[in-house]
Amino acid sequence: MENIKMVSIPSHTDLSPIPVDIFETRAVRDSEWVFKTSDLETYLTSRSTDPCFVFMESKRLQKNDERASLLHSKLQEFYGMPSEIWSDVHWESNGFFGCGDMSMGRHATWFRFLVKQLFEKEGKPFPEHYIYDWYKMGFFSTWSQSGIKSILCLDCPKDLVFSIRKSLDAANNYFFLADPYSFHQVIVRGIVDVFDKSIWTLRDVVRQVEKNRPSVRRPEPDYDHLHEAARHVFHCTETLVVTTQLLERMVLRHRDRMMMLSNAPEEELACMRQIQDHLGCYQGMIYAFRCRSEAMQSRHQNEISLAFNTVAQYHSKVAVVDAAAMRVIAALTVVFLPATFVAAIFSMSFFNNDGSDGGWKLSSEFWIYWAFAVPLTVMTLAGLLLGNRILKFFSMIP
Repeated sequence: MENIKMVSIPSHTDLSPIPVDIFETRAVRDSEWVFKTSDLETYLTSRSTDPCFVFMESKRLQKNDERASLLHSKLQEFYGMPSEIWSDVHWESNGFFGCGDMSMGRHATWFRFLVKQLFEKEGKPFPEHYIYDWYKMGFFSTWSQSGIKSILCLDCPKDLVFSIRKSLDAANNYFFLADPYSFHQVIVRGIVDVFDKSIWTLRDVVRQVEKNRPSVRRPEPDYDHLHEAARHVFHCTETLVVTTQLLERMVLRHRDRMMMLSNAPEEELACMRQIQDHLGCYQGMIYAFRCRSEAMQSRHQNEISLAFNTVAQYHSKVAVVDAAAMRVIAALTVVFLPATFVAAIFSMSFFNNDGSDGGWKLSSEFWIYWAFAVPLTVMTLAGLLLGNRILKFFSMIP
């Protein structure tokens, strides 16, 4: 086993222990996995070669202080990850996979998964109302056949921890003694479960949108809800695309390792082949989730387009009704306006009550009004009805 470099800690630095949860089994066949709690420093200074899953939160590691720097150095010594892994670029990454072969047959890996999970909002019906959280899970593994066999799991949700523990209960412990990627197949199996839950809760949101399409008679779509759901679908697709590529890299690296160790004992090669098959299966499941997410993205985009088109059609129908009303008003105006115009031009007073008998008298020139008003009204109505044809005839409109 590699010796752990002891680093002195300044007196003013916070020395409170960092708690960790550990799943551990003895480095022998058919040994059971046991759960225990400890602290990070104690575990890192131990000399155990037993296979271990170590769980902790990354808050202390993300701080920019002396304690964090000391922890980084210890972890780099123990797990073999590169120093740049602590940069903001890696902390904010949506996924990566790296690995390296070191001295004394030691193999180290570092990788990260990102998953977005929707939750039911307290006191509100789901999926109409929800909240969400990001699972930002980091992993660092180190393995040598005669030394440390451990994987550090950062910020894992409870569902993932439960899935890992369930997988370990049914695992063949010899795999962890023969192949470093035996840890990875357990982790990836849990990641499949996490993505499965994530994509199905998101599917419920999209399905709710499809089932509550806006009414054609008076559509009032909730555009905020539509675009908020679209944002989550985009994020889901993004993380699945990255995870698919990440697993491709992991499977390829494991295949390369199998080829390099082709002269290993048959029992070890059989373990490697089975792990390779499992990783390939989980890679296929993640790819299937990606296809589902992309299809869900298209479905949701179709609902957004339908909402916009429904509103546009409704407004178009309203405009047609308004146009019909305006045509009626225009027709009435055309009927009465020419006669009014003629009366105004001639200033005619066809009726008066100045007679000696006190009654109304009709002017003998009243025919002049009809002689001008009727033809002018007919011409105006004809112009209204045939206006477009006349303009087209004279090429004034296309």
